[in-house]
Amino acid sequence: MVEFFESIRIPLGRWVADAVEWMIANWSAFFSVVSWIFQSINELLQTILLTPPFWVWLLVFTLLGWWAKGWKLALGTFIGFSIVWGIDQWTNAMQSLSLVLLASAIAVLIGIPLGIWAARSKRASYTLRPILDFLQTMPAFVYLIPFVVLFSVGVVPAIVATILFAIAPAVRFTELGIKQVDKEVVESAYAFGATPRRVLFQVQLPLAKQTIMGGINQVIMLSLSMVVIAGMVGAGGLGADVVTALNRVNMSLGAEAGLSVVILAMFLDRVTGSRSGRHAQSDAAPRSLTDRLVKPIALIASLVLAFGWTIVGTVAGGSSATARDTIRIGVPSGWDEGIVMSNLAKVALEEQGYNVELQDAEVGVIFTGLAEGDFDLLMDGWLPITHADYVEKYGDRIEDLGVWYDNAKLTIAVNSDAPIQSLEELADNADVFNNEIIGIDAGAGLTQVTEDEVIPQYGLEGMDFKISSTATMLGALKGAMDSGDDIVVTLWSPHWAYDAFDIRDLEDPNEALGGAEEVHSFSRDGFSDEFPEIADMIRDLTLTDEQLYSLENYVLNEKEGKNLVGDTQAWLEDNPDVMDLFRVEQ
Repeated sequence: MVEFFESIRIPLGRWVADAVEWMIANWSAFFSVVSWIFQSINELLQTILLTPPFWVWLLVFTLLGWWAKGWKLALGTFIGFSIVWGIDQWTNAMQSLSLVLLASAIAVLIGIPLGIWAARSKRASYTLRPILDFLQTMPAFVYLIPFVVLFSVGVVPAIVATILFAIAPAVRFTELGIKQVDKEVVESAYAFGATPRRVLFQVQLPLAKQTIMGGINQVIMLSLSMVVIAGMVGAGGLGADVVTALNRVNMSLGAEAGLSVVILAMFLDRVTGSRSGRHAQSDAAPRSLTDRLVKPIALIASLVLAFGWTIVGTVAGGSSATARDTIRIGVPSGWDEGIVMSNLAKVALEEQGYNVELQDAEVGVIFTGLAEGDFDLLMDGWLPITHADYVEKYGDRIEDLGVWYDNAKLTIAVNSDAPIQSLEELADNADVFNNEIIGIDAGAGLTQVTEDEVIPQYGLEGMDFKISSTATMLGALKGAMDSGDDIVVTLWSPHWAYDAFDIRDLEDPNEALGGAEEVHSFSRDGFSDEFPEIADMIRDLTLTDEQLYSLENYVLNEKEGKNLVGDTQAWLEDNPDVMDLFRVEQ
């Protein structure tokens, strides 16, 4: 009997994967239309928020705070957003705000009618309740997986995932607000001949307005939290910097991006929260002339200034007449050689007249984006081991542009003063390292090799292999180095950690980790036909150990990765021989 139950395996994952594949095959046109609509609206919102100088929207936000709650919120708003500008997070904050506004608006437009339906129909309420429970309890990261497949990378999967993640409060609070309206009031309205429509719009919704506004407030807060998480799939904004800071254990960047998220969240919370409170008090206290006229007029005037500036700036700016078609390079989060090489390619190509956009995302997401045509280039693909699964899966829809570095390798590293030299000694000295091996992401090729080859070959089954993330591994490494503790981690070379910490690799006599790997550049299918001169340049590209280590050390260690493009440009000026490698022959 026990064996029977142990043999049962419900293939739920396979069913979901098959369903997604079926939707891609049959509804691709629908997804393309949805993607175009969301992308267009988001680009419009970003244009509105980013075209005027920062002080214009700073004025709008300050006046919005004054109108919503008074001079205290206005002062806090002015100080908060001035800080965002001062720490160079304004553009990221506005990109995140555009995503929040779009996703929240759609969630509210869908959620409130569903809430009304649930309030007026017990069957609808019973049907929606488990669905909303599912949407609220599903881990936020899981939402991203199917929508990356359906919509590829960028803002669209982030928007769709955010809508589903944030819609529940709009439905629940609307239903609750309507149900809390005094039944005698509703019956009185019907007794005087009101139709159900008039009862809804003239009695129930006005009396439930405060509760509904509370739901809208929660929708906005959930949207902001999800938009930050969506930085993992190339949504940009503050989420991209948060993910970057985690992957590099960059506390300064993390503090700046995190503080910007807090400021944006507090502003949105106070504005929407104060409006719900004001609705409840509007009939109880008379409003002054300032509240009735001065504040609205000042706010409207500032909005007119912002929109007018956007129109003038857009018309005057037009489009670049000299820039060629944009080349989109996917930057793999946490892969430092890929980060510096992507920025190196951007600087070198833009100096030759090309227009290059960089977008951070997880490496698996970038391979998916290459296959779907949403990225043009990936400068950091490891073969024959680490990224072999992605190349096997998408090989017929991507192009291998060759090897630019041939001395990459997977490693198991320890602090330099550790008492062992080889992986053969690790099992007998497991207690020295707290019986732990600190790993990185579950989907990484390094993790798979460690589980399938290193642990069984060296008898390490008794050690606790902690699969975490690159950020967690680096954080644990830094903590152990600061405290003088012994530690063993999975790592790879090239990596800035070898310059930042006093660590060394354990010998691998069985070659369980494999030999040296090659770092390839990959492109979407057809890139070589559209940009043959760039493809030829990349095929001939080769960097030495000294060049790559020098670039990583300068940009990521000495300059802490705060200005990747600017610092890469400065490094190139001191290394003109590398710039010559990126010269494109027309």
